[in-house]
Amino acid sequence: MAYRILDKTLYEITASKQSKKILTGVLAAVESFKVDNSELMDCGVIFFNEFKIFIPIKDMNITRQDKKVIRSMLGAEVDYLIKEIDEINKVATASRSEAMELRKSIELKKHDIGDKVLVRITSVGRKNCIVDCYGIECSVPISEIDYGYIDDINKHVKVGDKVPGVIKKIDIQNNIISVSLKEAKDDPYDNLINSIKKGGEYVAKVTGIQPYGIFLTIREGMNCLCPFPNWSNFSPSIGERFVVKIKSIKSEDRKINANLMRQIS
Repeated sequence: MAYRILDKTLYEITASKQSKKILTGVLAAVESFKVDNSELMDCGVIFFNEFKIFIPIKDMNITRQDKKVIRSMLGAEVDYLIKEIDEINKVATASRSEAMELRKSIELKKHDIGDKVLVRITSVGRKNCIVDCYGIECSVPISEIDYGYIDDINKHVKVGDKVPGVIKKIDIQNNIISVSLKEAKDDPYDNLINSIKKGGEYVAKVTGIQPYGIFLTIREGMNCLCPFPNWSNFSPSIGERFVVKIKSIKSEDRKINANLMRQIS
């Protein structure tokens, strides 16, 4: 009897289909593909060596069946289970939804509130990022991404990153989880607050401009808020440096108020 020897890639794909082995890959494209010989469907695409893996939008485990959502996830690392294989054309269809359910049942039940875990960044917005925590996705608000004022989330996390987080809430049965990225890091405020004094004058860099004031970083992770001065032709930009004078320090609220003294050219 002759035995067929599978190459490594085909072996992995076949094992995923037959034995529910979770595979992991990077979403590299969005294409339309005819799934189950039916009509064309938007799909996320993963390249696995010579094979092209299509994950139909209905199996992507996304809240909105919209091609734009898949597009926002390009570059993200995702799990998938193979459903069908076409060896001749080197293509396969897969399900991310089923892989996440399996990952959740295997991995997430090992964790509880307060545990530090490694999460995957699957998309980044203006006010939040989406993370995959062992099979359940959740939104992490900008306030839980890092310490200090954040003007651009992309400076802190990017799609495809794997970063530590701390579980704040978990309800596996109802697919609910809450994760803080900043709580997995040391809080610089506790170590730095004694290095500045009320009435002191310090060099600070503009990191954010809001209608109610200007945020400046005195030291990494430590920001102060200054009102707009009555200077003529004043138009601050991100990255500019100023001397600020500390007006008040509210340690319990982690708030530092200051005034702009002059710009450093």
